[in-house]
Amino acid sequence: MFCMNAKETQKMTTVKLIVFAMLFSFSVANISAADRSLHLHRGGVANINAADWTLYRGDAAASGRVADEIKIADKLKIVWEERLEKGFFEAAPIVAGNSIFVGSSDEGLQAFDLQTGKPKWRYPTADAIAASAAYFDGLVFVGDLKGILHAVDAETGNKKWTFDTKGTIDNSPNIDVETKRVLIGSQAGILYALEAATGNKVWEYETEDQIRCFPSIAGRHCFVAGCDSYLHVVDLDTGKGISRIPLESQTGSTPSVSGDFAFVGTEGNEFLGIDWKRERVIWRFPMSQAVQNPAAHRGETVIFGGMNRTVYALDVKTGDERWRYVTKGRIEGGAVIIGDKVYVPSMDSSLYVLDFQSGRLIESIELTGRLATSPAVVSNRIIIATDEGVLTCLQGESAF
Repeated sequence: MFCMNAKETQKMTTVKLIVFAMLFSFSVANISAADRSLHLHRGGVANINAADWTLYRGDAAASGRVADEIKIADKLKIVWEERLEKGFFEAAPIVAGNSIFVGSSDEGLQAFDLQTGKPKWRYPTADAIAASAAYFDGLVFVGDLKGILHAVDAETGNKKWTFDTKGTIDNSPNIDVETKRVLIGSQAGILYALEAATGNKVWEYETEDQIRCFPSIAGRHCFVAGCDSYLHVVDLDTGKGISRIPLESQTGSTPSVSGDFAFVGTEGNEFLGIDWKRERVIWRFPMSQAVQNPAAHRGETVIFGGMNRTVYALDVKTGDERWRYVTKGRIEGGAVIIGDKVYVPSMDSSLYVLDFQSGRLIESIELTGRLATSPAVVSNRIIIATDEGVLTCLQGESAF
């Protein structure tokens, strides 16, 4: 997310709605009645034992990777597609059990069946949802552009509680599992820790500008990259600030944390490697444009995409480039590492599959709409949402 104010965020969402309405009207006028079904199946449905992807970027540290034992077969195929009746997706989906949860510009928060893609329930919100939800202990947590954090029963879609952050929310909540607390920031510049069961405030931490990133967690620390140009390290138990590390530029990007290192892109056209324990930036990778999407990391490699259409793999300790791959569109959603492959969503409507070690293109698949969000990964499936309001489930060919 870029460091715009709330009015600018709302204006951008309104523009997207107008453009979407025009494109949708055109597309509906040019397809046959037989093809206007909202729900499409392709290739059948294989039985799966779903693992969960309950947070934006897959885990509390925003690593963007899955467990080593999970593999996705080659030759991706569409299992099903589900189109919204109106609006589009800016938020990435999450998955818990047999349900997919994702918010949209017009239809609030919705639950879909993982096996079939069919809608289960819809929870209306007063404004658009522009960021991923989080799941914990039977509840789904999601913020809207009015600044309200909603806690919703995952089975029924009924409201459990709400909390007003007093600022636009266009970032995702995180969960401190140890204390059963929800962490959420907003454009008011305040990070809140709330009791997951009740929504009662436990503590708040104030920054000097907007918070537009997922508050990443590692150990008993929370990491917030702010529009005030600092990486904030916060004590999870008390909400007290531990350190503020200067970034020299604003950022709304989510910090990805691995051990003593944090990685984040900035609006100063740089991607940074930070030793948060030593409280300093240890390397800077120059870019031609701002970096707003989150990184993925595994072992000694960190991977991110840029507005310049390029995917980069860097050494985590030095920032030296290992490889790069150029797509045909901007990269606004975060890449995901699955086994020896990297899955990269692009605004050219394609999901690219690259070799983790070399960056070699393995395959790509074109979907219905541009891919501005990160995919979710469950067992042998990939779930991704598009800016045309289409939720898509993919599997490798051998799963059919």
